[in-house]
Amino acid sequence: MLIGRDSELTVLNEYKRRSGNQVMVMYGLNGVGKTTLVREFMEDNTGCLLFDCKQVFEREQLYQWSNVSELPLDMPEYPEYSDLFEAIETYFADNESKSVIVFDEFQYLLKYSNDFTNSLFDFLATANQNYFVILISSSIEWVENSMISKIGQRARGITGFFKVKELSFDDFRTYFTGFRYDECVTGYAILGGIPKLWKYFDKDQSLKDNIIKNILNKNAPLLTYGENFVGSELRETSVYSTILWALANGKNKLNDLFNHTQFSRAKISVYIKNLMELGFVSKEFSVDTDGRSNTQKGVYDICCNYVDFSYKFLFPYKDELDYKDSVTFFNEHIRPNLKKYTSKYFPGICKDYLDKENAYSNLPIKYDRMGSWIGKAGTIDFVCRDANNHVLIAFCNWEKPMMRFEDYEWLMYCCKQAKIKPDYIYLFSAGDFDDGIRFAASNKKNIRLVTLDEL
Repeated sequence: MLIGRDSELTVLNEYKRRSGNQVMVMYGLNGVGKTTLVREFMEDNTGCLLFDCKQVFEREQLYQWSNVSELPLDMPEYPEYSDLFEAIETYFADNESKSVIVFDEFQYLLKYSNDFTNSLFDFLATANQNYFVILISSSIEWVENSMISKIGQRARGITGFFKVKELSFDDFRTYFTGFRYDECVTGYAILGGIPKLWKYFDKDQSLKDNIIKNILNKNAPLLTYGENFVGSELRETSVYSTILWALANGKNKLNDLFNHTQFSRAKISVYIKNLMELGFVSKEFSVDTDGRSNTQKGVYDICCNYVDFSYKFLFPYKDELDYKDSVTFFNEHIRPNLKKYTSKYFPGICKDYLDKENAYSNLPIKYDRMGSWIGKAGTIDFVCRDANNHVLIAFCNWEKPMMRFEDYEWLMYCCKQAKIKPDYIYLFSAGDFDDGIRFAASNKKNIRLVTLDEL
């Protein structure tokens, strides 16, 4: 079942209706549903071919396509790209609508040369009909920062880039209708917006039972999925695992990683870049304020939820998973730390709330800029500014059972460090608010308290 992708299907259909050849680069995290989305699109359209690109040399890839592709034509045993495109044009000769060609994980075709893109654009320039070509990639950083320089002048033939984002928290709630709200928050913190992972959970069981049976069970695919996910994309997994474990445990700056791993800074930078290219790691920068001297310059973090969960809770205790039952392991290692882990992802749910309220003009300002202030002493979860430089800040509490007035005072201290004078303050809490905050909110009209019920 395709969930939450109506707008994405609309984009694909709109591209197909455009005149002339269209070449779209579709990219997003592995497992986010790019191929599922395209297959759904193909089911509703005639004249479509999908080619799966593998991590092999060009000669081997073309050989496999000549033997197992859908093309009902004889090609040379070891074809060239020109042979492939000639066969494609013959295959679509009688198709009356615009034909669709999809290359899934096309970055593998560019690993050794630009022969694929040269042949593709030469083919489109001389073809007897127009085509909609979709180039899919899971290498986010590569597409956004390296692909154009790799392709060179041929990149002018690309007519659009389309990033398929993770499904939203609201989509997660729609899918797991049997979960309580707090279970949805924690479940989303574990699985993220990756529908491929959602399918491993049982919608009729509680979150706890799902973790025990579908993650910690010795035969559960999710037990080793996170580590295998990294290993399937990268060599030297021992090095990457060391860095990912360090990141999962709060060692988020280059110097922290150096002190922990003793790898050279240059080596760490190269490996971090590779992790960023695959969408496993991101570098977070603070919003710019007058309090620059109190701001951290940039921190690394794992941005793939299940990889984060795996390296936080499973990777360090692999030996114990061999001899402990899953219930015992859950009670010893996951239950005590799950709330703290979830608190890292709760602000993302609050952000979705703010973005929706902003879109409907339900906030006191209409912001056009949003970011986090990452200070040396603390963090302001969100700093939002409108065109007139009015400021709305937000602070999110998941871990504590009650947000106290001391938390509000600390937020105000962080504002002083950042040299921000907020016009409006939004406080989100998974629990209650103490009397001090409620009194402040009743006397200061710029403070808004938001509970789980409203989210």
